[in-house]
Amino acid sequence: MEMITKPITLVLIAGALLVAAAGLGYLGLREFHSMLDEAAENATALADAKWIAKLEAADADTNRKIAEQMKATLQIQASASEQVRQAEQQLADSEKQNEALPGGNSCGLSAARVRLLPD
Repeated sequence: MEMITKPITLVLIAGALLVAAAGLGYLGLREFHSMLDEAAENATALADAKWIAKLEAADADTNRKIAEQMKATLQIQASASEQVRQAEQQLADSEKQNEALPGGNSCGLSAARVRLLPD
């Protein structure tokens, strides 16, 4: 019996070692897959962060251009308003000069009234 038990013991020990090796191999593969998944998630997060940064930079550039155009628009509007004010002032001055000329009730244009006309 002692002869039979020794080979059986060796087989049982070898089987236990194989099961332990397979278990360690499984745990190693599971850890490796976990590391791969984590690396893939990190790469995706990095790519997302890169594109988000590019989009934010593009948005900031677009907003800067919009602000510049708004500023230019306001300057153009201010200039146009000033030109309209000057034209209205010139018209008012011409009307006052016309009223100040002698013979305001006369018909036709005199030389003095023609000189009041804009060029």
